[in-house]
Amino acid sequence: MRIEAIVFAFLVGLALGRSDFHEDCHTTLRTARLRIENVADTIASREIDRLTTTLTATKEHILAAETPRKYSTTLQEMVRIRDDQKPCPQPNATIFTTSTQSTTTVTTTTAPPTTTGPSNSPSEGSTTSSGASTTSSFIPDPTPEETKFKPMRIHTKRPEEEDPFSWYMKTLYYYMGREDQVCNNEIKDLNSITEDQLFGYFSTLAAAHPGPFCSLCHRFAEEVHTRVLKPNSLLITDDEYHISHLFYSNFPAPKTICTAIAPACEEDYADKVKNLTESVICLECTACMSVTNVLQHKLFLQKKTLDATYDWLRGNLFHNLCAELCMAFQPYNITLFPNGFTYDGCQNVMKKKFYQLIEVATVITRPERFCSLELQWCELNEQPNAIHCLRELCQEYFKDTPQTRWLCNQIPDRPAQADAFLNIRQSKVAKEKKEYHVKFEQRNLHDEL
Repeated sequence: MRIEAIVFAFLVGLALGRSDFHEDCHTTLRTARLRIENVADTIASREIDRLTTTLTATKEHILAAETPRKYSTTLQEMVRIRDDQKPCPQPNATIFTTSTQSTTTVTTTTAPPTTTGPSNSPSEGSTTSSGASTTSSFIPDPTPEETKFKPMRIHTKRPEEEDPFSWYMKTLYYYMGREDQVCNNEIKDLNSITEDQLFGYFSTLAAAHPGPFCSLCHRFAEEVHTRVLKPNSLLITDDEYHISHLFYSNFPAPKTICTAIAPACEEDYADKVKNLTESVICLECTACMSVTNVLQHKLFLQKKTLDATYDWLRGNLFHNLCAELCMAFQPYNITLFPNGFTYDGCQNVMKKKFYQLIEVATVITRPERFCSLELQWCELNEQPNAIHCLRELCQEYFKDTPQTRWLCNQIPDRPAQADAFLNIRQSKVAKEKKEYHVKFEQRNLHDEL
């Protein structure tokens, strides 16, 4: 049976069994809406605290550093103080607020505090891309009830639609609030599916029934962090290592990424991540190949997208980091930066690090290499297919999701009969636990998280 036929059967099933679906759908949306309200600020606060702690620790390590074995000539030239050096700009107060007990004692060189983020001057990290602001057009004007939900922003003091986390939480919240449009419209065929029903379904998965996503997301993000986002102190100089460590540390941790995408993962997060069920193991290859293909073709190999991403980072994250470091170190001839430390030089370093990271990530995360050779989630030359895992998903997760419950009831329980029903007998690859699954299950994630 083709995927189109399965989807059509699913939609027809919804139309036939509407009474139970209506009630369950409304209940699920209300539950998910409350969950988003409860966890959005928790996720944001946790990430803001982590970023602030990381920056504070880095500044302390830089101040206490001993004479390095070797300086990076390029880095020192970029950040050294010049005769026409501009004052340090003020960081955005959204993440980093320089304490009155800051290491810098020179106050006459700092720009006045601002409550609107960096200015439009390029030297103060303004973004030149308008890509972020276009996201707000995705959601219609909010109702009075929706305006009460104002999730905390992480990276900017500009309009909230330019903060990715805040925008995404409001998007989920919006569709969770459209109960009649998501649950009541009659589905007659594929062409009758509305935007509310489509995005409402995926929002339901994210906010109420994440299924195998929590485990797959955490383990994939953890592998990327380990293999891509860690500087090697043996390969770079001491001064460059501290800046590289700060740069990499500001990428969200796996838990932050996964709970932000699917707030339903937040509750009992470690248990959900360690729950390596049949469907999780079955979906590993499909998930890995899908994500790496999207990263490659939608981000790493798209220069305009990369430049827009860098512009946003420059005006928000990099601006905050460089403003804080400038205010802390510019007045001093410290061990690691004996020629001073400047804001513009720091921004140039961050730009260089960003594009270097993209080059490395493009090579490391090539789908076949990363999923088959590095992670061993895929067999060599395996052709992943999510339909192969539909029986397992229905038995473990989808039976709890209103939109998929009827479809799951049509699939036989016995594996052989289910494979025949789905027409995947000849192509399905049997998946079993491997050594890396056992090692992961034996880790104490509660302590790590």
